[in-house]
Amino acid sequence: MSAIVVGGTGNIGKAVTDKLRAEGLRVVCASDDVRQESSDAMRVDVTDEASVTSLFDRAEKAQGSLSLLVNCAGFGSFTPIEDTSLHDWRKTLDVNLTGTFLCAREAFKRMKARGGGRLIHIGSVSDHLTLPTNGAYAASKHGVRGLTGVLNEEGKPYSIRATLLSLGAVYTAFWKSLPEFSPADMLSVEDVAQSIWEIARKPLHVRVDELHLLPPKGVL
Repeated sequence: MSAIVVGGTGNIGKAVTDKLRAEGLRVVCASDDVRQESSDAMRVDVTDEASVTSLFDRAEKAQGSLSLLVNCAGFGSFTPIEDTSLHDWRKTLDVNLTGTFLCAREAFKRMKARGGGRLIHIGSVSDHLTLPTNGAYAASKHGVRGLTGVLNEEGKPYSIRATLLSLGAVYTAFWKSLPEFSPADMLSVEDVAQSIWEIARKPLHVRVDELHLLPPKGVL
């Protein structure tokens, strides 16, 4: 079973990559900050169509037909709407939404040709709850929610399944600068990786359209 983890060098992406490899999958870790490329680590700019197409071509050549895509690449700028710059607005949507679209579209084509596969997109509580200072981020994640639903509908005849994994607070480097929040109140990256593996291992006649994964206190 071959997988691509986009954003695979980030906190969540690395945990997902490590977990899938531990379970025996052939995994390409793809990111814009891969320092040395190899058959299982490749650079990609998710906002660039040619870069995404090249990634999928190279990954399938190196690791075989694609069975699983996990989209972990993300960018967040958390400011009130009146303080949100156009640059940050565009970057947030380019990485989180356009990047997810480009990778999902490329994966869909390949999965359709080979008889099916799974797409797992990292969402957020911001994709279904209204939270202050989340304008750009929420817009991008609401878009991913809509895209995931359409992929499921269009993928039905081809055994292509798409899952939106909506996450509550996960303890990553972002939270280390906010000492008022405790890691004990958050999910771990290993929690996320385990959930992704549990979805990935299901047979393709089983759909998991959406999963909410929250820490004990819910939304912090």
